Amino acid sequence: MRKFILILLIFTSLAISPAYGQLPAGKESELDSYQIDGDTYISATSLAQFLGGNESIDFLSKSGKTDFNGISIEYSLFSPFIKSGDDIYNIYKPVIFQDGSFLIPIRYLVSVLNKVSSQQFTWAGKALKVSNPEFNITGINASQKINGLLIEIYMKEGLRFDAMKTDDNWLAITFSNGKIDSMAFRKRIPARAVYDVKTYQFENSCQVSVRLRPRDFTFTSKVKEDPLRVQFLIRGEGFSDSAMIAEEKAPISDNPIDVIVIDPGHGGEDKGAVGPSGTKEKDITLKIAKEIYKLLKDDGRFKPVMTRQDDVFVPLSQRTALANSMGGDIFVSIHANAAKNKKAAGVIAFSLAEAKSDQARAAATLENSAIRFEKVDDQKQYKTDLDFTLRDMVQTEYLRESVDLADIMEKGMVKNTKIESRGVDQAGFFVLDKAYMPAVLLETAFISNKQDEKKLKSDDFQQKTAKAVYDAIVAFKERYESQNRSSH
Repeated sequence: MRKFILILLIFTSLAISPAYGQLPAGKESELDSYQIDGDTYISATSLAQFLGGNESIDFLSKSGKTDFNGISIEYSLFSPFIKSGDDIYNIYKPVIFQDGSFLIPIRYLVSVLNKVSSQQFTWAGKALKVSNPEFNITGINASQKINGLLIEIYMKEGLRFDAMKTDDNWLAITFSNGKIDSMAFRKRIPARAVYDVKTYQFENSCQVSVRLRPRDFTFTSKVKEDPLRVQFLIRGEGFSDSAMIAEEKAPISDNPIDVIVIDPGHGGEDKGAVGPSGTKEKDITLKIAKEIYKLLKDDGRFKPVMTRQDDVFVPLSQRTALANSMGGDIFVSIHANAAKNKKAAGVIAFSLAEAKSDQARAAATLENSAIRFEKVDDQKQYKTDLDFTLRDMVQTEYLRESVDLADIMEKGMVKNTKIESRGVDQAGFFVLDKAYMPAVLLETAFISNKQDEKKLKSDDFQQKTAKAVYDAIVAFKERYESQNRSSH
């Protein structure tokens, strides 16, 4: 009987007949909602009912999925991310489970729904409403020309726009009073020079951000009629039609993931956290980092780089600057956690985003405190709040990969060392900021906990931790290199 009940729990599916096409415009309904930590959460079960979709819950993996109108959104317990197709969206606060249902923060969920659906969702009071918006930015196309790359954005009416090349080499176009059909921008653009396209809807404007493969470029723009559109001609080495043809004829490079930047946290006058018996975080992180470096070097497929190899202080910004200058493919920062609660224990892996959970905020505060050892002028470059308009373009470019790597690494740590799992989270770590590659900060254990401190001091734990990190990097390499090859 127990086995029968367990199987039922693991494969419970809250089935609601799925509907296809669009929801009726004007549909509005109150959903089960909860006030938690100052935010309104809604029940994923009542959301599925509203959408006329199907919610399935996997109790074994502590995850859920809602399918509606050919769209799927996936969520996991304590995770601040939602997945839809190949895209991962940051909802900034963790999903929780209460009263038999997953609960999701509605103000961030609405934003996700508006990105994955062609309809417009709004939340007012306790009700969710759907409508068919009047879009005036309706599509995008790109084509290779003899003298460069031509990008065209289609409009239904004349709109004022501003275009700029960001410091991170995106072409960002903002339309005043623009309402963008995000679904139309999700299609694959048949131009090799276009790496990614992201859209952002604001209250009185919208933005289209285009990530180009060759990063160095200039552009000119003009408005054309029949149909109404804005044209952007992108010039620079690698953008011409002949350059792209030559690239296509050339043998396809595997674009190997091989330059791995290992960052031992703290160093020099910055001791990091100190354990009950006097163990210094800076010493532990250096020992583990050296073990990782040796494993990668001995593998033969990697070119490992360390941000420090001795007991020296390296400013946080210089660590990612080194990673970028070396053409890093992966950045891993090794740390040991600490908390006032001496019972806190376990491993947690972080990616870069605004901290929303208490444990993430505490960890970021602890690790970011290293800037007090930097010069006053150098400290001014750090921001306590991430700029989520332009910075999101860099952050989300590698968000999916960073979260994936963090998940592989955290699971490997639990398997190898048998340490308690605290999952994968996000926070605004300065040391991950401006790392233009998948980046993870690994809090290997709590040095403030006597049992965890004992583990951190042991050669066995350090070697098993290094092996977990190495295995995660190998798994990540094999997964993403395979995807890159198949995409060609």
